[in-house]
Amino acid sequence: MEFKSVVKLFSNWIEGLRSSPAIKIDSAALTDIGLVRENNEDSFLSLPEYNLWAVADGMGGCESGEVASAIAIKHLKDAIVAGEDLISAIENSHQAINQAVIDGIGAKGMGATIVALRIQGDQYQIAWVGDSRCYLYREHLKQLSKDHSYIQLMLDQGLIKESEIENHPYNNAITQALGGTGETITVDSVTGTVRENDLFLLCSDGLSGEISDDGIEKILFRQDESLLTKAQQLINQALKAGGKDNIALILIAINGKNALPE
Repeated sequence: MEFKSVVKLFSNWIEGLRSSPAIKIDSAALTDIGLVRENNEDSFLSLPEYNLWAVADGMGGCESGEVASAIAIKHLKDAIVAGEDLISAIENSHQAINQAVIDGIGAKGMGATIVALRIQGDQYQIAWVGDSRCYLYREHLKQLSKDHSYIQLMLDQGLIKESEIENHPYNNAITQALGGTGETITVDSVTGTVRENDLFLLCSDGLSGEISDDGIEKILFRQDESLLTKAQQLINQALKAGGKDNIALILIAINGKNALPE
């Protein structure tokens, strides 16, 4: 390749960098005990300096679920800060919960589901274990994560229909979680490129189990409201629908109209 051609390509690359706007990310996080539970076993992490957000839903009762979700979030944060990748960080959280039980912290069998979002450059990665979810609102709502649940397995195999889920006896049964004395887990992950005005939603099943996808979309569609207002409206709708579980959610907006200031 001639020297002039190399110079031109380099100049074009530099110009491309100058013309690419920096990605601006805003977020809002809320949690609520709900209307039935006596304690809140959900936890969340908002770590914008590492472009990392996560929601963990504890299970186990007698407050041990709260312990498990807190451990999951703490060790996820510590691992990312130490330079681990997202999947390894979640695996680290799993081992930390099991070790806590061995050390007499919490209760035997305690565990948590988790979903996490990390953005690096213009790329996003979603990773999860269990049925805590990630949605992306980009013109319409799309669920990016896929539940680790018996219901999802039956749906995949055509054994039940969407209309049968709500009243199914296995509606809340998951196939894997962090901790829970399980030795190994499979962390599922999806990646993609962020676009201007993307809006991500991370949530526990206290939200997704109470509000339909259409109901979520109607709230996220509103362009004249702040992220915190949308987050509170989602909480309110889940409570109005019964609030049978703890609720935790984070909204993460990329550049623009979905991130109005308070």
